[in-house]
Amino acid sequence: MRNRSQASRSRRRGMAAVMAMIFLSLLATLSVAMYSTATMNVQTAKNYSEQQRARSTAESGLRWTAWRFTRMVRPKTTIGNITPAVAETLWPSIRTAIVNDFANVTTASERALTYDGTTLKSNPIAVDETSARFSVSMRLHPIDASDPLDERYVQVTSTGTYGSAKHSISMSFKIDKKVKFAIVGKVPIQIGRNTIVEGPMGMATPNKYPPFLLLSDFRHLKPSLKTKIDNFNTFLKAEHNGYDNRINVHNPVEYGKATQAGYTDYNGDYFIDEYDLFLKEFDGNGDKAISASEFINPSTGQSYDADLFAAIDALGAAQVAGEPQRLGYMDGKIDNSDAYTKIRGTVTMATTANAWQSNLGTSGKIGDYLQGPIQPSEGTQLPVQFGADSSQIFDLSPTNFDPTVFRPRTGPENGASSKTATVLQNVIIAASDANGGTVDERTPYGSTSWQATYRRPKFQNITFKNCRIPKGLNALFENCTFEGVTYVDLTTNITNSSGSTTTSASDGMTWSKQMKSGSFNANTALTSTTSYGFSRGNNLRFNNCTMKGPVVSDNPTAYTHFTNSWEFTGSTLFNNLADDTATIVAPQTNIEMGSFTNPGQAPSTLVGVVVAGNLDIRGKSIVDGSIIITGDGAGNTTQGWFGPSDGSTDVTTPMPEGGYGRLNIRYNPNRALPDGINVAIDILPDTGTYTEAGL
Repeated sequence: MRNRSQASRSRRRGMAAVMAMIFLSLLATLSVAMYSTATMNVQTAKNYSEQQRARSTAESGLRWTAWRFTRMVRPKTTIGNITPAVAETLWPSIRTAIVNDFANVTTASERALTYDGTTLKSNPIAVDETSARFSVSMRLHPIDASDPLDERYVQVTSTGTYGSAKHSISMSFKIDKKVKFAIVGKVPIQIGRNTIVEGPMGMATPNKYPPFLLLSDFRHLKPSLKTKIDNFNTFLKAEHNGYDNRINVHNPVEYGKATQAGYTDYNGDYFIDEYDLFLKEFDGNGDKAISASEFINPSTGQSYDADLFAAIDALGAAQVAGEPQRLGYMDGKIDNSDAYTKIRGTVTMATTANAWQSNLGTSGKIGDYLQGPIQPSEGTQLPVQFGADSSQIFDLSPTNFDPTVFRPRTGPENGASSKTATVLQNVIIAASDANGGTVDERTPYGSTSWQATYRRPKFQNITFKNCRIPKGLNALFENCTFEGVTYVDLTTNITNSSGSTTTSASDGMTWSKQMKSGSFNANTALTSTTSYGFSRGNNLRFNNCTMKGPVVSDNPTAYTHFTNSWEFTGSTLFNNLADDTATIVAPQTNIEMGSFTNPGQAPSTLVGVVVAGNLDIRGKSIVDGSIIITGDGAGNTTQGWFGPSDGSTDVTTPMPEGGYGRLNIRYNPNRALPDGINVAIDILPDTGTYTEAGL
């Protein structure tokens, strides 16, 4: 037995060493594997990090390019509708503008651009102190035969690099031409009660005050509501940062103070504003809506303000033919589906907040002039923007407007002239065509602060088709219809006392008062034999007329106040069937629309742009487009009822017969501009075209 055991032990000798070697091999293999895995994880993490940095760098490049497109000096064109063919002709000028803009980049090595006949490409551009760089390339669509986009689009590709990683993204930008304002002007803008603006507003002159005056739509309804709104405005001035007149429920400090003061977000839209006070005042059954019956004044049996009710119920109307109306549109009640806000868009002005407050001194606060909620149309925009530069506000120089493109569409140039007792077509209207004698009228008509008196030839019950009004006619049109284009001739060269051409509105007033005989008196009727202003300009009144096409005038060098002034009074109706790009194009003419005594008259829809030296609208009207005020001579432009005086801001006067009227001003980005407006094109991102172009 002992011998067998010894033999067995001899045969097993060395097994421990073998097993040890096996375990050592396994451990070594595992160690190598673990090292490899760890190294790979580190490398993967590094690669992933670099790839993410490259992607974010590419996104920075795309945003940077979009910003430069909005700030650079872009080419101008007088063509209103940017078609693919027009866009293609603009592409060389756009490339030049981009090259010129890149020349202002801080780092010299980043300024260069190369163009290979198809694509404009930049050098690498640093985003920070690291190695992160992006380069952008730009080319005009279509890229190939299958490309759904046409020459109105520019493809911008941004390629970001970081370390060894590279990432590209692209988005297309549309070449277009838009006003981008519901109202923009060079004089202070006043928005009255029952006047609601759906779109941005801009005031381009820094030294005219107050640049804006916005009146509450609700203070006049009930004394109790007026007190509540006034107390809320006092709270806002003390506790709210900003001028949008809205407390955000997600702002814990302001919301806490508002709730302590007893204010609630009654309609549940996450903001507290005066609409909550209005809704709570009239919502009798607690359904967060106001029906027509709940808006009846029990003392009179009449609506508290039927025009205001209709104006709110009509908000958010469809702006494209065939587009369905929104839910709740004109459904006979006011609720969240109407999405009321006084101004839906940024209120932009050239002056600064400090300058405006300094101008006010101790007489008031900026908030006293901005009543009602202001809500930007996009969440990233400011409600109120001060200190805007020229690139942020529409270029309002009158020299940028050439209305004469409309002139060949009137008079003998448009076709054979014809006259009957009731229809004039393609003619230059003469005083001898008047069939109603003459009348003496003060202007503005019905105002308690008239500027002059005119002896007018009177035309009544006549249809004018594509006719031209010669300078010096100064007519009254009573119950007439205007079809096609109506063109008004004016003297364009306004001179000062030394005979030099002037652009001054003050010189324009002096020019208007020049007399051939006698002295100017606002109460003495001007005629062609006594007044130079009468002979050189056109002061017109359209009463109870129907305007079925645009009314256009020459463009004088200066705003001349009453000499070039038109009034649309009574039940004059605008129903533009001839050209939906414009209703009025009269860059230096004063326009008065509606009644000083009955603002409930004259329901009209003004489509496209309304270009005027100044424009005051009263009555029941809709503006579906943009109001552009180019003159700088008027004290203000007023939208809505402000009182019986042309320059009145007194809103304590009693409600006139017919109420306050209503005015819905809707910026419509879908409408093309008319030809003749020489302003810069836009190059705006089409976010639906964003793509990851590749790694």
